[in-house]
Order: sequence, then structure tokens, then C-alpha cells
Amino acid sequence: MEDLAALRQADAARYRAMLAGDIAGLEGLLADELSYTHSSALREDKQAYLASLRSGRVRYLQASVREVGQEIYNDIAVMEGKALLVAVVDGVERTLDNRFLSVWKRQEGAWQMLAWASTPIPAPAAAAPGQAFQ
Repeated sequence: MEDLAALRQADAARYRAMLAGDIAGLEGLLADELSYTHSSALREDKQAYLASLRSGRVRYLQASVREVGQEIYNDIAVMEGKALLVAVVDGVERTLDNRFLSVWKRQEGAWQMLAWASTPIPAPAAAAPGQAFQ
């Protein structure tokens, strides 16, 4: 239970740092081997991801998560859920309603995010009469 609380705290600290543009804070929460796959399918390593934030090319305005599940396997943890993010990307404000999967590792007693991948949640499509959504 303590491990889950520490994992949740690390993830909450990551979101706070993203929203504040706190690059130094993010550096400690992201593993050096980070693989960050955006919902656009762009994949960045830690240095490229931090550079996009440092330059202002990407700026997060809001973030919330829901339906989050997490499991810990020794020194590795997996989180999954839904994230609603509002960000300015290349000068254009975007709302990102995504499903995500993140992998964390315990490094010297602290959790660091090792991988992130997200995909857009499609808007509900209208079903033809008598058809169920799939």
C-alpha cells in the first residue's frame, strides 16, 4: 500500500511539474531511459521531451486523470487510465483526451517514469438504429 501511495505521489508530482514548466523537477521524475510516445505517435527520449518543454514548443495548461489503475511488480510499476490534457503545441491550443499506459521503475527508492504511450479516445460515433456501439 505504501508503494502505491508513493507511485501516485510521483505521478501527481510529474503532472504538477508539467503544468508549472518545472524542467528541473521533471528531470528527477523521468528515467534517463525514458521513451515518451505522444498521442500523435511522435516518440521522444528524455532529452528531446524536456527540450520541447524548455523551448516552449509544448506547454501544458491543464491535466486531469481518471479511471487510473496501477500494479507494482517488484521495482517496476504499470499505470493505465485516461488523461485529459490541454496543451499549447507549436502555438496551437489542443485538447487531448487520451488513454495512456505508463511504466515506472524504482530507482534508489524513488519512482521514475520509464515509458509513456497515449492514444486519442475517439469521439462516439452515431450508431445506426438497432446497432450497438463496439
